[in-house]
Amino acid sequence: MKKKSKKFRPCKIPRYLIGSASPQLIATDLAEFNAHRYKVFTAKPRTDTNPPKMNPFKYVDIRKLRSDEERLKLIDKENKEILKAINTVNRTIGRIDSYNPHAYANKSKWLGHVITMKKIENKNKTIYHKIVSASSSYQREAMNRFWTGVIKKLQLTSKFPLVILQKPPLDHELSKEPSISCGLEKLSERPLCFLEFQVVDGPFLGRMEIELYHDHVPVTVQNFLEICSGQNKKKLSYKNCPVHRIVPGKFLATGDITLGTGRGGTSIYGKDFSEEGHKLKHTRTGVLSMCRVHKHDNNSLFCITFTAMESLDNQNVVFGKVIKGAHHLLKIEGYGRRVGKPLLPIIISNCGKLNPALEC
Repeated sequence: MKKKSKKFRPCKIPRYLIGSASPQLIATDLAEFNAHRYKVFTAKPRTDTNPPKMNPFKYVDIRKLRSDEERLKLIDKENKEILKAINTVNRTIGRIDSYNPHAYANKSKWLGHVITMKKIENKNKTIYHKIVSASSSYQREAMNRFWTGVIKKLQLTSKFPLVILQKPPLDHELSKEPSISCGLEKLSERPLCFLEFQVVDGPFLGRMEIELYHDHVPVTVQNFLEICSGQNKKKLSYKNCPVHRIVPGKFLATGDITLGTGRGGTSIYGKDFSEEGHKLKHTRTGVLSMCRVHKHDNNSLFCITFTAMESLDNQNVVFGKVIKGAHHLLKIEGYGRRVGKPLLPIIISNCGKLNPALEC
């Protein structure tokens, strides 16, 4: 029989007591709580959590183990002899030899008795020195060296890095990825701008700083920069513009400053303008490109990639990249769904132009 798939059931009972908070706060809290429960309900692992099969005999020296076994047997044997000697001492402690040596009929018997007592005394001294000089074979430094060796072996055999190792920032990792200009020369100083994202009536998701390639696509960059800064005759701005689409593993789409649904948009040049060129490529995470409208036109719609998207090359005009705050993209990606509509409404809460001299 087929197993029935579990269906998500939102919680209808608010977490606040009636009368303890405003109806709007109660409704908002319940919506956020259900959104969190839905994310947990639909969460899927993104990494392979199954460790690779490991053969312990590759890291264990059988001959060394056998020599350790023989040495431990020898230590146990010596310990038993020591315990026997200690037991002998404990049994005879407090006894005083009160035998009168003159009572011996033969003087040689007394001398033999003295020699025997000296032998016992020497044997006791030997046992005492062994007890005082005894030390553990398992020293702390040796154990630390062994554990360091185990970690190095795990690093070589593990598919993913160990949790105990430090992970470099995402911005540092992205700086090593291929350039979106694909070897094109930098012709002039490039302007900078910023975008801040936030859940409506919810948490702040972060700020991203963006470098715009004005030297290669000046018309496209000028349109984006003037809308971003709000310094244009039409008073157009990306501020409070909704993110209408988030596709996990691909991109987020926004920039519809007229309708907010992804079907509108405008530009500083008019309703739309012609595409400028496809010199720049989607070679990395955090690439900004215009979303095509009609056949070969653009307006204010744009997208930001979550990974390299070669499939968008020669379709979307690339005009910039995220240079700081790329890790905030991971937060935004977490609100995405397969259908593209975000789990919660997200907007560009603030945006503007940056001064390159001050940023440096």
